[in-house]
Amino acid sequence: MAKPDPDELDPLGPALRGVVSDAQEQWDRIQGDTPELLYHYTDVAGLIGICSSGSMRATNLRFMNDAKELDHAWRLMHEVLARAREKAEQPGQISVVDAIEADLQSWDEYPDFYSASFSADGDLLSQWRGYGSSGGGYAIGFDPSELACPSTPYPQPDRFLSRVIYDEARQVEILSGVADAMLDLFKDVAAAGPEMTKARGRVFSALGEVAGYVFSFKDPAWAEENEWRAVYVLPNGELDGVQFRPGGGIAVPFMSLAMGTDPDGRLPIRRIVQGPAVDPEMAAKSLELLLAGNGYRDVEIAFSAVPLRG
Repeated sequence: MAKPDPDELDPLGPALRGVVSDAQEQWDRIQGDTPELLYHYTDVAGLIGICSSGSMRATNLRFMNDAKELDHAWRLMHEVLARAREKAEQPGQISVVDAIEADLQSWDEYPDFYSASFSADGDLLSQWRGYGSSGGGYAIGFDPSELACPSTPYPQPDRFLSRVIYDEARQVEILSGVADAMLDLFKDVAAAGPEMTKARGRVFSALGEVAGYVFSFKDPAWAEENEWRAVYVLPNGELDGVQFRPGGGIAVPFMSLAMGTDPDGRLPIRRIVQGPAVDPEMAAKSLELLLAGNGYRDVEIAFSAVPLRG
């Protein structure tokens, strides 16, 4: 006896997969071309750690320096859901919007997103002010084509590296597209009953696949950073590989991710920009020794053209 087609038992399944697929295609279009190099700004201790360990720190996004960053994304999601509820006409549409809204209130139950930050610009005054005030700032230039998510048993976003989106109109467009697709999907689904129960579970699974996009939304005020992010996800409550460092008077959770594809464990470092206010000759010699001592060859060493006090 032939086994029943899973899609016949759950007809919303293919439609939900289509919503996710469409959202992923739109996200890929918005991302555009990846820069030839992506720069990670750090101090001398961070530089030594990255070169010697072959890994980078990814900080839990709930604990990033900009405390309002996730508030911005959450505000947009609530605004888009409020507009979706105004559009909703059928009981099933209203029910699923209400369920998603209620789910967003349970912030503590969401997975933990860990992010390592990069910039497409390797000589930013704002970054040197943060890292190079005493002459210890560096911008490490990586080949993004050789950065990849470490092997993990946990489901990860479709993209490991994503461009941060600063245009609020574009952010709303992305969220509204998913919301409108969900409304269309549920116009003929009853507000109660086994079909809705099953469909809700599929909706939250589908939303989980696109939720990572929201963590690449930032307020337009930060646009100068031209940021890209490598994002790694842990299930809620999972602490496998999590470490802690002091920051702002609290214990900040982070992970050390070996995200290079080199079989010898080295990261794809191609260029290092030394920040301003440093003796260039001594800085160059120091970098050469550090890189050679950790097996890094043919790395270009450059110096910032930005005056720190500018």
